[in-house]
Amino acid sequence: MQTITQHEKDFVVEFLADTLHGLTMNNVLSRQDGDGFIRMADALEVMDNLSVLYNKHKDDGDWVNGATDATWTFTLSDAQDALQSYDTEYRECICEQFAEACTDASTDTANADLDCEWTTLAQRVTGYEY
Repeated sequence: MQTITQHEKDFVVEFLADTLHGLTMNNVLSRQDGDGFIRMADALEVMDNLSVLYNKHKDDGDWVNGATDATWTFTLSDAQDALQSYDTEYRECICEQFAEACTDASTDTANADLDCEWTTLAQRVTGYEY
């Protein structure tokens, strides 16, 4: 059975948030240029999927004393849905972007101590082999 670690879940959430930011900037700039909201449907879908993942968490402990246990409770299947639920054209695009982000993360020395299997994460989450 395939699994997903907390650090990998962090990565999925951060990737979706970054993607939403990029789509938002595309919409803002295209509106300012008089071209309408060119990526609004994609942004709304990403936002919905990010919201689903955000709502699957557990936060226990004592924040005042710094003794907390914050965990994502979403599953690998939830992460797969968040990356694979788009129409065909955008699904392929966002999955390729996720694979590229995994490749970039694998070479970033700041990620060396994280519990992440960068070489398999994209395939596990997107279903595509790169």
